[in-house]
Order: sequence, then structure tokens, then C-alpha cells
Amino acid sequence: TTTQKAFKKQLAQVQYAMAQQDIRYYLNGLLLVVAGDMLRMVATDGHRLAYAASPLVGDFDRTDVILPRKTVVELARQLADSDEALEVTIVGNQIVFHFGHIELMSKLIDGKFPDYERVIPQGHPKLVKASRLALLQSLQRAAILTNEKFRGVRLMLSEGSLKLVSTNAEQEEAQEELEVDYSGDALDIGFNVTYLLDVLNNLSANEIEIRFNDGNASALFGLADDPDFKYVVMPMRI
Repeated sequence: TTTQKAFKKQLAQVQYAMAQQDIRYYLNGLLLVVAGDMLRMVATDGHRLAYAASPLVGDFDRTDVILPRKTVVELARQLADSDEALEVTIVGNQIVFHFGHIELMSKLIDGKFPDYERVIPQGHPKLVKASRLALLQSLQRAAILTNEKFRGVRLMLSEGSLKLVSTNAEQEEAQEELEVDYSGDALDIGFNVTYLLDVLNNLSANEIEIRFNDGNASALFGLADDPDFKYVVMPMRI
């Protein structure tokens, strides 16, 4: 049992990272892990992974289930921003959500979800703190000039500054620079801009934290005030 509001917020933090029509059918859903007094949600399409956790009342044996995309979308639509209870019951290969006057029943996806704990990097030394909105707006402007097929944007970090560079097929270039809290070595790394816009659009915090290792390693997005949210995105060569 949890609240509608908490479950809905957690869904919003991860659902955009689900795969769409992937041949690995289990990626087209969302992993729910109930263990001890925590509820964890994970979604990944192989290029990025979103993870969020929230506390539960009680102590439960570990259960992993994969919700179909359709069920996730329906829950996000139906759940209210209220502190009313949401009861979740898992029986065999079915799951039942009970809230308000609604009972939503769904089949579960059979399959082995990737080991998300292995994907989430530990100890990335380079920490950047930035305004979520400022970064989002800069990326939206830079995205206009990305190559339609590859959607690549370069992030160039130096002390106190983050520069975004994108180029389209006609070799037109867009540059954006914003002030960030960063004091490590310079770094030049490329990403699919869509994956960055997705995470920034689906969070509500004012400030975000991004951890890097080097130009070839994944980046880890997080929130200073919510250690239970993590978003990992793989870099791309540009």
C-alpha cells in the first residue's frame, strides 16, 4: 500500500525511459521491485535508464514484476494527486491496482529485466550542478540544429561553464553557454539530445546534479534533494 500521489510521481520520474516496440519485449514495460520497505521502479531502452525509489509501510519479501507499457500509461492517466491509498496486489502473472472507486487489472510481462544495479555508475568524480530550467531551455534551442537522424549534441565542460554545441546536416552550428557549478577538469562528451530533454522535462526540481567520468562513460543525473532518483544516459560519438 502506498499513496496515489507518491506512485504517480514515481511513475513520472521513470516511464519516459521505457522502450517502444523493442524486439526485447520486456524493455517495453516498467520494472517494479518491492523489497523490504522500498518500492523501486526502473525503465530502460538500452540507451538510457531511469530509476526511482520510495518508502513503503511494511516489510515485504522481494518481488520483481514487469508492467506492460499500456498499464503504465493508464495508471499515469487515472491516478490522482491525492494522499488516498493505492493498494497493489500481485497474484501469479497478474497485478491489481485498487484506488478510489477504480480497480485496474493487468497481465504482467514475462521476461528477465536487465540488472539495473550494474548499469548505475558508482563514484563518477566530476560533479556538475545546474539549473534544470536553464539547461532545459538551452538544450531545446540547441536541439533545433541537431541532425534529424542522430540528434547529437556536444557538452563541453570547463570550470564554471557548460557549452552546448550542435550541428545539422547543412553544417550550420548552434552554440549555447550557461553558468554551472563545476570545478573539475575540462570534458567534451556527446549525447542524444532527446534523452537529455526527456529527463529534464519530467522532473520538477529547480537544480539537477550530473556526474561524469570521462568522454566515453555514461553520465548520471540526480537530484540533490532526492537521492532515490537516478538517470543514466550513454554517450554517443559525434
